[in-house]
Parts: sequence; structure tokens; C-alpha cells
Amino acid sequence: MKTTSRILALLLAVLMALSVFAMAGCSSEGDNGAETETETAEETKKTESTKKPTTTTKTDFYGTDWINAAEFGMVGDGKTLNDAKFATYAKYYSDTPLYFPEGVYCFEQTLNFPDSMYVRMDPEAELKCVAQEPLEYFITLRGQFQEVDNHWVSLLDYAHQAGIEGGTINANYKAKCALGLFQGMQSIFRDLKVMNVLEKGIQTLISKTTDGCYHFENIYVYNTECRKGTYGIYDNGYDNHFMYVTCVNFETSFYTNGGRFVECSGWNLAMESAESMTFAEIHGSQSIWIGPSVDTVRYGFKLAKGSSTSITDLVYITNKAFYKEELQKQYPRTLFWAEDPENAKFMVTGIQINWEKYLDFSNAPLPNSSFTNLRIPDGMNGAQQFKNYRDDNAIIRDLNEAETQNTANFYLSGKSDFNKIMASGIYKCSLGAGTGGKNLPPKAEKGVLEVSEKNDVVLQKFYGQTYSAYRIYSDSKWSNWIITTD
Repeated sequence: MKTTSRILALLLAVLMALSVFAMAGCSSEGDNGAETETETAEETKKTESTKKPTTTTKTDFYGTDWINAAEFGMVGDGKTLNDAKFATYAKYYSDTPLYFPEGVYCFEQTLNFPDSMYVRMDPEAELKCVAQEPLEYFITLRGQFQEVDNHWVSLLDYAHQAGIEGGTINANYKAKCALGLFQGMQSIFRDLKVMNVLEKGIQTLISKTTDGCYHFENIYVYNTECRKGTYGIYDNGYDNHFMYVTCVNFETSFYTNGGRFVECSGWNLAMESAESMTFAEIHGSQSIWIGPSVDTVRYGFKLAKGSSTSITDLVYITNKAFYKEELQKQYPRTLFWAEDPENAKFMVTGIQINWEKYLDFSNAPLPNSSFTNLRIPDGMNGAQQFKNYRDDNAIIRDLNEAETQNTANFYLSGKSDFNKIMASGIYKCSLGAGTGGKNLPPKAEKGVLEVSEKNDVVLQKFYGQTYSAYRIYSDSKWSNWIITTD
């Protein structure tokens, strides 16, 4: 009997203990919930800053973990706003590269990336601006900058090895500029599509301080319509490099101070800005173009006052299905346009061009420029075509011919075509040496040819041993020689 009582007492004690433990557990859980709701903002920040975000396992490009945007909480459904999640990433985790899998990720505010960030997107990933009011920039990358007197900063102040690779940046006509960059050393952007901007596709130097050394490779910048005042690339920094960059449907495809451009192209399929469509607007003295394709624009290269540029292997194309003949008549085109023709310096080697109507070589004679190795269809540079056309190879060829005669102190001979001597300068002549020349001064003797240009008029003056003569080139044709003394 006593044993039975003890057993019952023991069971009762165990049940009571379990009941108390359960109640204590419920009370503890409730207390934790209350504490969570009253947790301070500072404590939240501390908690967030120590969290280890989930990382993707499929990308390990530089031996570091990559944050997967989808696993981090961003949603690529084309409607969910991701600004809050991005703000958390930018503030606490931007030193870890960010990967966007396939999807359309919407943002209402500017994505301000700090220095040394890196983003890789799946080819089918898109960052889309859905701002209520137009933003100045959809995406920015800014290095840490400290103002100094001479406008130079330590390399440590630059964003190093930062950039964006793959996918699409869609400003969606909700931002003036899709991608704004400042203070980036060794930063690279490649395999990108940038689209639908109100003003500029990509802008370098979004500050007044000297900046440069970005690299752009395989970038496709396009608008679905060609709006006034738009630029595909607005490169107002220095020493930025562009390779395989294409701009479509912009009033000006490229604007630059001193950029380097390799195999870049620009064209228009929408003609709303036909009156002023320009391939490249150049400010500064160090821009270099290798293999540019100038396609379906009114102006090829526009050179601002005090500027110069070097161009190699230029290809000029017109898509006549869009730039139709009646539109060409209304807005005739110019390949080289200079604000200050007398002092402009185009250094051009190599041009390929098909037959074109309503196209001028330049807006005025360019006495301080050089043009060599041009490939122009026969007849296109006649009296009614290609105004101001000049191939300086003719002068070089004539000089070489003169040297082969082993006659000292002359550059032009009886083998020269004087119609091709358009560049300002003084040329020694021996008209009696060689035969087969064209448009020579009236008498074959030694002398000096003086050539000058002004206001679309070229003047040739020949001073011989026994006579002098002159003639002028105006309205695309030469006058006859006029003898002034015997």
C-alpha cells in the first residue's frame, strides 16, 4: 500500500513539473516576441550587420562568395519593388559581389553603388527603373573622393576593379541617365544592354573633377525612339576606353573629351532627329578612333573649337530605307564638320565609302587637317559631289615622283596633277621634268607654287623664272590660269 502511494505521488510530481515547464516555455516565447517588437533601431542595425547572407554556389569568379540577389530577398517578377533590399545590400554587404539571376528587378529610386562593388547579371536579367518622377541617374558608381587643390587624388580614392557585367539596364524613360560613373580606376563594364533614357545612356564624370580610366566592352546602348538632346555615350571624363560599343537612335551617338574608341558604331532607325543626328561630337585634343562605323547620320564627326582627333579606317554607311532621298535633300550631310575650320585638326587615315548623294566631305576647307588613304567611288568627288574632298596622298605621291627624278630642290614636276594641290603651303616646282602631268601652269619652267585657302576658295600662285600666274578653286571647280607677268 505504501509502495503504491509513493508511485502515485511520484507520477503526480512529474506531471506538475511538466506543466510548470510548459507554462514557463509559453511565457518565455511571449516575452521574446514582446522584446522583438520593442527592439531599438540601433540593435536592428547591429543584428543586420552581423548576418551572413545566403550566397550562390554557382559563381566563384574571383575566389570570393557571391550574394545571389534572389536568395537575398530581391524579386525578379517585373512588379515587386526591390529598393529596400538593395539599400541593405549597399550599406552592409557591397564588398561582396552581387549576382542577379534571370528576371526583371524593379527599382523606384537611384541605385547608388559605393566603391569597389561588382555586379554580374544573367543574360536574361534586367534592372528596371519604375520611378514616379524622372531620376537624374538610375544607377551610379562613385569612388571615395576627397577634394584637393590640384584636382588630383590618391589612387586609394578610386573605385578599384568595380563594374557591371551582363544583362540589361532599362531606364524605361524614367531616368535622364541610365548609368552615371565617377572616380573609377580599372572599373569595367561589359556585355551590357543599356536602354530607353531621357538624355544619356552612359555618362562618365558626374562631377566637375577630372576623372577617367573606365573600360567599356561589348555595350549596346539604344532607345526605341530618337529624341532631341539625347546621347548614347556622354564621355566628359578623360582616358576612358570603349571597345565594340554600339549606340542606336540617339541625336548624338558619342560625345567625348579624350576617349579611346575601337570598333564603335552608331546608327539611327528612327528619324525624328534627322536634322541634327551626329555620330561623334568631339571636345578636347586626345580622342582616338580606330575602325568607327558611321551609319545613317547627318553629321559624321563634329569638332569643337580648339579640338583635334585621330581617325583610322573609318567606314561610312547610309541605310537608305530610313534616311530616304527626300530626307537627304532636306538635310544634306557632312562627314567632317568643324566649328573653327582654319584651326581644326582632323588626322584621318583610311576611309571607305560607297556612292552617296547629298554628302559633303567637310563644311569648309580644313587647311590644318590631313586625309590619306581614302577609298571613294569614281566620280563621287566630281564637281557636284563631295564638296571640299581632299586626298593628301596625291601630294605625297607627287613628292615621291619628284624625288625619283634625282633633281634637287623641287617637289612638283611635269608629272603632277595641279588640281590635287589643295593644301596651303609653298611648293618648289620644276615643270620641265617629267611628262603626263595635268593642269600645270602655262609655261614649263622652274619656280614656286604658293597655295592658300580662305572661305571655301583655294588660290594657287605660280612664280616662275620668266612669268607668274594664278588661278582659283571656287564652287567645286578651277578657273583657267591667268598670266600676270611675262
